Amino acid sequence: LTTRRYTEAEVTAMEADPSVFTLQVRLSDKFGDLGMIGVVICRPDKNDAAAWDIDTWLMSCRVLGRQVEQAMLGKVVAEAARRGVKRVIGTYIPTAKNGMVADHYGKLGFKQAGSTDKGRTVWELSVSGYATQQLPMRVEDKAGRLPEAAE
Repeated sequence: LTTRRYTEAEVTAMEADPSVFTLQVRLSDKFGDLGMIGVVICRPDKNDAAAWDIDTWLMSCRVLGRQVEQAMLGKVVAEAARRGVKRVIGTYIPTAKNGMVADHYGKLGFKQAGSTDKGRTVWELSVSGYATQQLPMRVEDKAGRLPEAAE
């Protein structure tokens, strides 16, 4: 959604930073293990301590529309609520290759908060207003336990 690129060392540093939330998503279905298919990185918003900025939301195009994005958002919102975050802010920066996700945040229930003449859009989601969705999948954390919201 933003096409930001990071080195392995930068990602390792973000994972070690307690103020940054990182999520790596793997998907397995009845046909097999699809491997790592998504990454989300959230940082505290520079202008609002009660908000998270979704720095990066990256997904494999082969899983778009399979409701994995709703499961990912559920994990983001659950962790935001646990940490006292009130709003989640997402930005879409258009490129030649990411037009298929221009309406990603809108489809997930975010409200558009701004735009530019170059197509960049900013979206906001209230953590308290988010309703957890029932999804046709089981979500596990990396230790294999079900998250509290899915139990």
